[in-house]
Amino acid sequence: MLPIILPWLISAPVTVVTWYAIRKLIKVFSNKKSLLTGPMSSGKTTFLRHIANDKIPDGPSGAPKTVKVKDASFDEATDFSGDSAWLKSCFDEYINNHDYILFFFDVTWYITDVRYRNDANARMEFIYDHINESKKVLLIGTHVDKALSNYRLEVEKCLAGKRYQSLLDRKVYVDTTKKECVKTIVEELEK
Repeated sequence: MLPIILPWLISAPVTVVTWYAIRKLIKVFSNKKSLLTGPMSSGKTTFLRHIANDKIPDGPSGAPKTVKVKDASFDEATDFSGDSAWLKSCFDEYINNHDYILFFFDVTWYITDVRYRNDANARMEFIYDHINESKKVLLIGTHVDKALSNYRLEVEKCLAGKRYQSLLDRKVYVDTTKKECVKTIVEELEK
């Protein structure tokens, strides 16, 4: 009997966390459109896979991908590519058509790579210039599993004095390879 029950017991906490996070997502995002954006390889698609519980559709390389989420956590979620060609063509339209803007950035690259940081900052500034008070924006620092222990302080130094300071007050740091990141993001959006 133990060989049958043991695998369930081991997976139970993840199942409970997943169930809890999905229930919270339903409450937070009910009938809302969410835009997942940020530089390439920042964790957007990984997060979308967690909430979509389905295969993400293929499309043109770098094209925004909109997914209806089967568990009704979102009306829809759009993974807006980090590709700069798409940014130039229709980013402002996507910002205007979504209720939540989730901006993902890799904290390690943000701290160590000036070009990556400049790109991320330009995107945050663009979002700031194109939102109104009804939009909820959350900055999501990712890849914390690869970052040095003082990454929060280093990110804060890089963000200091930006004119879009109001965006910077709402941020979380997560490891998007772990499904528990969904719960962390939802809790911050509920505040």
